[in-house]
Formats: sequence, C-alpha cells, structure tokens
Amino acid sequence: MTEIAITFEIQRFLLVFFRVAAMLFMIPLFATRSISAVFKGGLSLMIAYLLFDLVKAHAPVQPDPFLLFMLCAKEVFIGATIGFIVRLVFVSASMSGEIISLQAGLGFARFMDPYSQQQVSVLEQIKNLIALLVFFVIDAHHMLIRGIAYSFQELPIGSMSLNSSLAGFLVKATGHIFGSAFRIGAPMIVTLFLVELAFGMLSRMIPQANIFVDAIPVKILITMVILGMSLGYIVPNISSLFRGLEPDLIRVIRMMG
Repeated sequence: MTEIAITFEIQRFLLVFFRVAAMLFMIPLFATRSISAVFKGGLSLMIAYLLFDLVKAHAPVQPDPFLLFMLCAKEVFIGATIGFIVRLVFVSASMSGEIISLQAGLGFARFMDPYSQQQVSVLEQIKNLIALLVFFVIDAHHMLIRGIAYSFQELPIGSMSLNSSLAGFLVKATGHIFGSAFRIGAPMIVTLFLVELAFGMLSRMIPQANIFVDAIPVKILITMVILGMSLGYIVPNISSLFRGLEPDLIRVIRMMG
C-alpha cells in the first residue's frame, strides 16, 4: 500500500472510532467514572474495528489538521446524537424516581451513587437500576449497535448536514421526558397523590394534630408496597420505551443525511 492509502485508512478508522466512542460515552452505563477510560476506549476500538468494513470510503485524505479536526467533530456529533436519544429513556426513569421520592418524603434521603458520583435518592437509584437491567435483558444494546452500523450506511464519513427538523425533533424528544416519567411511575404517583389528598382532608378535620409529619412513615410504607406491586407495570413500560427507540434512531440518522 502507498503512503497515501495507509494515511487514508488510518484517518478513516480514527473517524469511525470517534463516532462510536461519542455514542458509548452518552450511555449512562459507560458515562460513569467507575468504568475506567481504558475499558471505554478499548470497547470503542473493538466496535470500531468490527464496523470498519461497513464504512464507505468517501472521505478524502485531509492533510490539513483543521479540516481533519472538523471531520472528527462531525463524527462526535453524530455519535453523541445517537447516544442522546437512548439516554433519554434512562433520564425518564430517573426523573420518575425523583418525582416519587419527593411525593413520598424521601427527597432528603440521598446517598452518593458510586457510578455517577452524584447525590441521588433511593427511588431514583432503584429506577435507574431497573432501566439498566431492562436495557440488557431485551437486548437493547444490540439495537444500539445496529443503529450505529446503520448510521455509517446512511451517513458516510464527512457527509453530515444540519437542518431545523433535526433540532426540532431533539427538542420534542427532550420534552417527552416528563410524559415518559409520569408514564413509568403512574401507579405510584397517582396513589401517593390520593394519599396526600386523604391526609389533607384529615388535617382539616383534626387541625390540632400534626398530620403531615406523622404521615411520612405511612407514605414511605405505602410507597414500598406499591413499588413492589407495580413492577409488573413499570418494567413493561420501560421495555416499550427502549423498543420504540429504533424507529427514532433511524429517523434522526436520516435527518442528519
């Protein structure tokens, strides 16, 4: 192989690697500090190597470092956008747990999450773990790899274009987080609202009693009971959100083409 051909192949692999790495770093599991950068980089290299033959050789050799940097930035944007769509489901599950924690009086019960290195509530962490388990059980990570492979077919290296429809779709998808969070936690949110309403009426009937303080243990107990009873509702809803991602990924990729 000539020197130009070797340079072309190295640049092509580098660009594939940046797209794959940007996607992985947006997924909560791989975005955590508990997983070493060496492992993340190694996994990105392995996936990039497996997808390398799918990449259309349309990108010319860029002797100019600035132009090469711009190509790398494009690939990072494409990968990050794909990862962002998947991340929204995890954010919905997390927000659902946060809303329920505030309702149940568990908002103050926070601890340091060893994965994200952030203060999270108990229910928020439970919902995060459920979403993570569902992600792997239904093979949603296979869907993610299919999505990144499809992106190389639809978006050859350096061929991305931005348009207003993409920005509008991302804003709309982000706005759906609240609806998805309520959908995931609907049984607990509605139950705790009714419990709060009942205690409010009781406090009006017995104004000398400190009902809201005494009600906290009761709300926590009800929350734990309803959580166990509603797992058969929560898991299928999170699963349906993950299964519905593939059409969204295809749509987003085509919008960038």
